[in-house]
Amino acid sequence: MAVRKRNAEATRARILAAAQQAFSTRAYAEVGVRDITALADVNPALVSRYFGGKLNLFEAALDTALDARLMTDLPREEFGKQIVAIFTDEHRSQPSPLAMLFGASSDSAAREVALGLLRSHVMRPLAVWFGGEAAWAKAARFMIISTGYFTYRDQLPLDEFAGSVEPRLRSWLEETFQAIVDD
Repeated sequence: MAVRKRNAEATRARILAAAQQAFSTRAYAEVGVRDITALADVNPALVSRYFGGKLNLFEAALDTALDARLMTDLPREEFGKQIVAIFTDEHRSQPSPLAMLFGASSDSAAREVALGLLRSHVMRPLAVWFGGEAAWAKAARFMIISTGYFTYRDQLPLDEFAGSVEPRLRSWLEETFQAIVDD
């Protein structure tokens, strides 16, 4: 019988990936530690060992899913076109941070964690990147448009968002995102 060699970092990474998958497909309250550990094929006690519990695991999963560099590393002059290309890439296999945020909304502790991470990992970096007097308003405008897009593409799917984005809608999105940067 072969004994599986222990690798704490690989195990932790498997738990995190399983948590992202679970929290992006079901509400926080519907996901149990056993669900996550079954996906990761690990002992449930390892969640406490590596993360201290479900809420801390949720925080770690969302923390790694939210990355403003996806936006702030783009060139300003091509921001609209490039962010829409990223948003509409059907081959992206990353878990949806928006789904994780929505899933946290009905649990007060998870919602507070989600809001804190959203502010620190997305809003603040975007505001810094936008810069100027209207930086926070620009970050808010970006969030309104992008959240609306992903809401109606993924969470409450409308036919207009299924498959490829209709060219006029794509053009409007590109122009709208670019206007936020150029304003």
